[in-house]
Amino acid sequence: MDNVVRQLRDPDVDGLIGDQESLLALIDAVQLSLADLGRGEAWQMPKRMIPAADGGFFLSLGGCVPRLGLAAAKWASYVPGTPGRHGNSTSTIMVSDASSGELRAVVSGMRATALRTAASTVAAIRAARPTLLDPSRKTTVAFFGFGATNRTVLELLQRTGLAAGVGRVVVVVATPEGAERARKHPLGRGIELVAGTEPTLADGADLIVTATGSSAPVVSLTALAEGGLGVSLDGSRTWVTEPGAHVLDDQSRPDAPPPVAQLIAGTFEGPMDRLLLDTAGSAVADVATAAVLLGEG
Repeated sequence: MDNVVRQLRDPDVDGLIGDQESLLALIDAVQLSLADLGRGEAWQMPKRMIPAADGGFFLSLGGCVPRLGLAAAKWASYVPGTPGRHGNSTSTIMVSDASSGELRAVVSGMRATALRTAASTVAAIRAARPTLLDPSRKTTVAFFGFGATNRTVLELLQRTGLAAGVGRVVVVVATPEGAERARKHPLGRGIELVAGTEPTLADGADLIVTATGSSAPVVSLTALAEGGLGVSLDGSRTWVTEPGAHVLDDQSRPDAPPPVAQLIAGTFEGPMDRLLLDTAGSAVADVATAAVLLGEG
């Protein structure tokens, strides 16, 4: 193996993971790596967050997937928006050979993280509620927040053909201007798009995905249809959950793999009533994304 370290930025990521085949391969790679984690055959350290000024933060996470022969560590940051200024996120992933420790690649920019998060979301949906994406049904999917993260989830569903089972998309955002922009988002034929600022627009949805950056709840688990699935990409704090509600997360413990990873591995059977998956980000999904970028997934 040579010692050339590949430097990959957002345009490189789009060039390497840009068609239907590579996007489906990404979903499969992420799902397999999360299953490895759920069986105790891959490892990741707990996510560490460092507070920054004005409500922002830095974070680090890392993991290793021996099956892929790769390990990765991420250093990221988030600065919230203020009047007249958009929020800003950064991400740098360092990828190493799991056997030699040699640095293989440095992936800079948010595109890899957005794709990995979207692929993790689809993998979790497949495991928890596989029929939601069945082409024979017309699922209602609601998004709270329509920034890059949620747009990438919808993009992945559309570009892989997995949106064939979606009949209605609801977008709930903070401002009328944001709702107007969301209404212009192109969707496949036969899919209805509704956008607005009222959370009640999502009532009865089969699937709700939140990625708002909010520090307060934006939706209740009871807004879901019976047997519905919620996926939080910004922490369970954005949801109102009643005592006894079913909430599973993707964070490692000293004594057990993350519950979401166990669900994907099939070593844990999730409940079939309303369920919330708190999937704030898994390091083994970064490793899987790196493997696909390097042509080793």
